[in-house]
Amino acid sequence: MPLYVERMLRESEDLAGKIRRAKKVIEKEPHRLDKTQKMLLAEQIKYMQSYAECLAERIEYEKNKDK
Repeated sequence: MPLYVERMLRESEDLAGKIRRAKKVIEKEPHRLDKTQKMLLAEQIKYMQSYAECLAERIEYEKNKDK
């Protein structure tokens, strides 16, 4: 597997962890955030998920392009 694909895989795993932790803050510790902070974090999660989906598509493409 090319090095850049391995880097994308590590980035994907790291991003998944960030998404999980951010969701946990909203779900488990809502008292820590005011209304605006919750809204902004939810928006950030949405964009991180979109980026993660794009990254997953790139990884799949790279894994399958020579088959």
